[in-house]
Amino acid sequence: MRKQQIIILGVVFGISLLGLIILQASYFQTAYEVKKEQFFYSVNRAMDDMVDYIRKQEEAGRLVENKNLLSAKEKGMEIDAPMYIDPKRQVALKNDPELMLGKMLCLVDDEAEVKDVSEFVGSKFKEDNLATSITKLQQAMKERTGENYKFVPESKEDKHLIEGRVDLNNLYGFIGNSLKDAGIRSRFEFGIKENGKFILTSKNFLNHVADDITLNRKIFPGEAGNSAVLYLKFPDASTDTAGSAWMVLPGLLITIAIVFCAVFCLIVIVRQKKLSVIKNDFINNMTHEFKTPIATISLASQMLKDGAVTNTPETIDRVATIIRDESKRLTFQVERVLQTALFSETRMKLKLKNINMNQLIEDLLPKFSLRVEDKGGKFSAYLEADQDEVLADEVHVTNVISNLVDNAIKYCVKPPEITIYTRNKDKEIVISVIDNGIGIAKKDQKLIFERFYRVSTGNLHDVKGFGLGLSYVKKIVEAHGGRIDVESSLEKGSCFDIVLPLTVKKQKIKRTLFF
Repeated sequence: MRKQQIIILGVVFGISLLGLIILQASYFQTAYEVKKEQFFYSVNRAMDDMVDYIRKQEEAGRLVENKNLLSAKEKGMEIDAPMYIDPKRQVALKNDPELMLGKMLCLVDDEAEVKDVSEFVGSKFKEDNLATSITKLQQAMKERTGENYKFVPESKEDKHLIEGRVDLNNLYGFIGNSLKDAGIRSRFEFGIKENGKFILTSKNFLNHVADDITLNRKIFPGEAGNSAVLYLKFPDASTDTAGSAWMVLPGLLITIAIVFCAVFCLIVIVRQKKLSVIKNDFINNMTHEFKTPIATISLASQMLKDGAVTNTPETIDRVATIIRDESKRLTFQVERVLQTALFSETRMKLKLKNINMNQLIEDLLPKFSLRVEDKGGKFSAYLEADQDEVLADEVHVTNVISNLVDNAIKYCVKPPEITIYTRNKDKEIVISVIDNGIGIAKKDQKLIFERFYRVSTGNLHDVKGFGLGLSYVKKIVEAHGGRIDVESSLEKGSCFDIVLPLTVKKQKIKRTLFF
């Protein structure tokens, strides 16, 4: 897949995912608004039921009796209405021929007499429906007296005092039960306000909450002169409403899964594109690395078979040496590929022993110095680590140092100047390999330790290699519990720092070696 196609695919993915996220957010907002409207509707309905229940309870509690009914009682007349009212509740009855049922409640005059309901109402018929019972009582009274009667809430002197008309002690439980019946489970606080001030509030009603919802309702809406208002506050309503919009959760989870899969697919596509480039580069370099020694061996064998070449012992020995060296080179390259593949799958078994790093580097100096001097360069070593003993595999650590020095020589277009430093830092030894080579771009520094990765230079093979050296170096260093860092700038050279943990503290004499 071409780079342009990947970009187009990424843009399409991004736009599609953005649209999907916006759509899900819109669904959630709609669901939240619907739940909020349902909440308001349920609370308003519950408050209407509360006010209606309070009014009916009070109407059933007091009846006003007119003088005609009192006369009838004195003559032995008895009302036998088919209803049930608590005999302990007091009621009063009053004649009201001008008011039809369903109009506003009339007032109680000073002459009205409050009587126990048991004196007027029989209880052999019982019904739970309070409104039906009141209606039947009114009809029974009219049949016996020929007068119209109206239920009124209170006597004149306490008509405007809410304390005398509502059971304030049990109001909290009554409100809670009413809200539960309406399907409201949110925490609530209540308050009753009369004549401009709150005469009763629950514990936390006056505490202000930023997202609370407050609704109110007049307790006696039919009385123009009564100002009693019931307030209900729901501190957690917004949170509960948002939490109850759970039906969008499956869609949200699916959206997250789609986003994750889409991003993962894009990452895989980009990585596959990079791997394809790396693979092609690796094949080109591997072909060149194998082609050269194979061609050399082929040429040497032809020389032995060619009669024109004098088959003297010296010639045969020289040709045999060439064949041997090129065969070793091929074997070494094959082993490097196989070792790296094996190391990526399983943990390589290291043969650990105590090694003095200063001594190991000192032993490698003659080999390095000859190669550097052959290119007209300079090789220096400053072995200044006082404590240099580490627990390591000598063969692999030697290969690590050799790889770094080998790269410093190969990637240098001018006479190389290479320096090795050793120093102590806390309980570690730091081995630095510094060169004046071509340097490494910032964008490549995080990738040079990946297998088969080589800094892109096109299909050129002036520098031999498979891109395995630094990958091998990093894996060996990490296998020893250490780390490797790189600092580099283009055309200014590079500095590789190998940090390994110390095992034994041992004083060493500082040495500075020059070659």
